[in-house]
Parts: sequence; structure tokens; C-alpha cells
Amino acid sequence: MPPIQWLDYQPTPAGAALRAALATWGHAVATGPGPGTLVVVAERPDPRLLPPEGTEVLWWVERAEPEEVSAVLGARPGWVLLQDRPLEAARQALLHLRQRDLGSEGWLRQMMHLASLEELLRLALDRAVRQSGARGGAIWLRREQTFFQLAGDGAFPEAPLPRQEAADLVRRGEAFLLAPSEQLGILRLLAPKAPPEVFLRGFDDMEPLLVSAWRLEESRALSFKDDLTVAQNRRCLEAELPRAVRAAAAKEESLALLFLDVDDLKQVNSRHGHPAGSHLLEAVARIAQRLCRAHDRLYRYGGDEFCILMPATSAQGAWKLGERLLQSLRAHPLDLGGAPHTISVSVGVAAFPEHADGAGRLLEQADLALFQAKQQGKGQVVVAPL
Repeated sequence: MPPIQWLDYQPTPAGAALRAALATWGHAVATGPGPGTLVVVAERPDPRLLPPEGTEVLWWVERAEPEEVSAVLGARPGWVLLQDRPLEAARQALLHLRQRDLGSEGWLRQMMHLASLEELLRLALDRAVRQSGARGGAIWLRREQTFFQLAGDGAFPEAPLPRQEAADLVRRGEAFLLAPSEQLGILRLLAPKAPPEVFLRGFDDMEPLLVSAWRLEESRALSFKDDLTVAQNRRCLEAELPRAVRAAAAKEESLALLFLDVDDLKQVNSRHGHPAGSHLLEAVARIAQRLCRAHDRLYRYGGDEFCILMPATSAQGAWKLGERLLQSLRAHPLDLGGAPHTISVSVGVAAFPEHADGAGRLLEQADLALFQAKQQGKGQVVVAPL
């Protein structure tokens, strides 16, 4: 058995444990670059760490972003494992590498350890665009009777597609159905040069994994739903806000957060009963959701409070949405006890990195702006001070 070449760029106890395990598994280990299988120990996967020698690589890293994994696997066949994984996972990865058992979906198996479904789709889209020679593309995923764009590069509008409209695009050959048995989603490419059998083959191979990831996301979505308003709940916001901040920082984009409080809900409950208050909350959620863009997220934070997360949006852009929401709510009064009730909300706005350097601080600043809006007389939008 040829030796395994060992390159240790970031010595760690986990790296030392793996090297000791290699010996117990019967592998000869040679320090430095060489032909055959490489084991690279590093803080993060980086193509610049690859020597000219070596046919396949096991990356044993402390952390990794999906884009970094995609970059190193594109440069050299291999496997990426985080150092908190069991040593047995490294043993199995080496076995696959030695047997050249990467397969057309091998790159996706790497992502399953590291990425969300949305990140998986973005990487799959990038691959389809490259293989097809298209000028761009997008992927929409089905949620009930509507398809929502979860990965795109601006080639197509982000508007949600009703199921029938998506079906018509597929019928006309302007889109391609992903996982037809589940009608999981559709792929659209702008001016592809290669025939569909070239760029769809990868999706066919990955279908079981993609469907599993989709079902997992759907089950998580159910646990993150607020039963009354069908908005995402507070638990979902606490999970997604840090990821959204990290994504905005990586792209050097703004990220805005609106914190909403329904004015005088307690008085409505006292005068008309709690069913009327529930009806009021449902109306606020319904109208807010209608004003949100496809990639904005509405959450019920608790009680009479909602949050709206707006990627790639400045504080000024979020303020405009808050003003439109106030106007739309006022234009749709509720019939409570035979009399019209004008719906009013107070809104606080904060943005990353303008007002905060992290998720917790962003939520805090939006909450402080909301408090100021309530203090100034309710029914208005206030932006956090710089």
C-alpha cells in the first residue's frame, strides 16, 4: 500500500489523533508532499495549500464554508471533514478516496455535512451554469402550491411562481423539473449552450440526497411555524439571524431588521375578546407577508410582536417597507363588534453593519428603536440612531 502524504499546516490535538489512527489502520505516513493520497490538516480548506503532487486529498479542518469546500474539491478530487467528526469518518473517507468512490454526487456528499439546503442549491446552480455554458440561472423550490426562488444570480426575477405557471414553463421547455416524483423544484438557465442531458445529469444523480435535504428543511420549517399567524416563530429567528448576518458580512451587504409591535392589542382583547385579538394578529401577518419580497422573512417574535428580516437592504430601504406597511394596515380596517377598527403598529428599524456588528446587537438596536416609536406616540417607524 503506498504511503499517505501528510501536510500539517495547523497542528492540533485532532490532527495528532488522526495521524496516530492512520498508523493503527495500517497506513504508512510520510511527511510532506508526494504522489498518491494527501492528508491536509489546516484551519480551513484552501486551494493555495495544495502542492503540485498528489492525486486525491483528505482535508481535516477546524471549520469550512461551503464555498471553500467547493473551491478545493474543484481543484483536486477529495473529501472535506471537520475535526470534530469521529475518526472513523476519516477512515471511511480514505477508503472512498483510495477506491476513487467519489461519483458524480461526491461533491454533494461533502456539502451535506456543511451546508443548508439553500447553500446546496446555490452550489448546484453554479455547477449547472458552468456545465451548460449559460449566462446565468436560478432554482425555485416548491412550498405547498408555490415555487420560491432559493438560489439565483440575477438572471431571472425573484418573484414566487404559482404551481401552474411553473408547470407551463416546464412544458414550454423554458425550465426543467427537479426530482419529478416530488416536483421538488425547477431550474431555469439563461441561454444554455449545452443540451439538457449534460447539465441535468448531476441533478438526477443527486436526487435522493436533495429530496432528503428538502424534507428535512420542511420538517424544520413546521417546527419553526407560529400556529396562529403561520409566520416563522422566535426560535426560527434565533437560528436564522446569525446565519443571515454572517452571509451579509461575507458579501459586504447590508441586512435590515424591522421590529414590529401591534398597538393596543390588550385593549382589543379586553373590549372584544381574545378571538378578535387573534384575528387582528392574523391580519397584520397576512398584510406584512404580502408586502415582503420573496427572500424577506417574517417572524412572530411573541405576543403582539413581529420581526421582518430583509437581506441586501439598508436601513432606509427597511424604513420604506415599514411606512408602506403602516399605510396598508390603515387602509384595511377590521370589523370588530360591528365597528371598523384601524390597525396600527409601531416599528423599529436597525441594519447591519450600520447600527450593529452582530446578530444580538442588531436585534437589540431594532428593539430600542421600537421602544422609541412607542414613546413618540405609536403608529410610526423609527430608525435606530447611529
